[in-house]
Amino acid sequence: MPEPEQTITNCGTCGNAMNVTAVAPFSNVECPTCGAKERVKTEFGHYTLTRRLAEGGMSLVFVAMDNTLGREVALKILNEAYSADEKRITAFEEEARITASFSHPHVVRVFTTGRAFGRFYIAMELVPGGHFEHQIRERGKIPEAEILPFAVQVAEGLEAARAAGLIHRDIKPGNILLDAQGSAKIVDFGLALLTKDGSATAQEIWATPYYVPPETIEGHPEDFRSDLYAFGATLYHALAGKPPCDEDTMSTDKLREAKKHIRSLRTAAPDITDDTCAIVDQAMAYGVDKSR
Repeated sequence: MPEPEQTITNCGTCGNAMNVTAVAPFSNVECPTCGAKERVKTEFGHYTLTRRLAEGGMSLVFVAMDNTLGREVALKILNEAYSADEKRITAFEEEARITASFSHPHVVRVFTTGRAFGRFYIAMELVPGGHFEHQIRERGKIPEAEILPFAVQVAEGLEAARAAGLIHRDIKPGNILLDAQGSAKIVDFGLALLTKDGSATAQEIWATPYYVPPETIEGHPEDFRSDLYAFGATLYHALAGKPPCDEDTMSTDKLREAKKHIRSLRTAAPDITDDTCAIVDQAMAYGVDKSR
């Protein structure tokens, strides 16, 4: 991939030309001549960045205005390392194209993808309610009566994606958003392709070990049943107020064994109904040939 062209911006106070090629989008840069602060790289393709939403190891997410259609979007901008990997970007673009081709109320819409300043970006539906992960962190155990409608919504979104030929590969509380009405919306379909070349690395597994399906640990191919496992683990965490694996499970061998002996939801949360316990336990059965 060719090096991006140099990006030069002029200080709004003294007019000094500053090379901001290596600077992250929406950064405040201090002019070396007069010391004034200048916000740079706010125009990204045909989008104007207005505020930062989130930051992770892979990307930055901004609220942005689509200057062509006049609507606010969430703009996920990948970092330089991921943006430079053409093979992975091509694989992700194909899944993004499929995601953009269908609409479902419980899947975050993908509008388009592109590049600016040498970085790959994804324009998506802006969902104002935050991540489900925040709910678990702030509230701990969430009542079953509240979780059941949420679970149906996520299941419907996953089924619609499966019917379209998509698997998510990274279902977890942080990849389920809540809109202003509290409805669930799954985000980042296919984004895990940017961190995988057919098998999961230790870093990827330990980022969210509670939700990783056994087949990922074993290096086996993933399919929609892998999403069901991760979804079951997400529900378990919300209903029990604690993850299905112990936090000190800090090796691949120990994690593999822990997932073979997940304590039942009934044991972890005795107040949950039998039907819900059975569904969650079945989703987390070890091995895709068991019941998933």
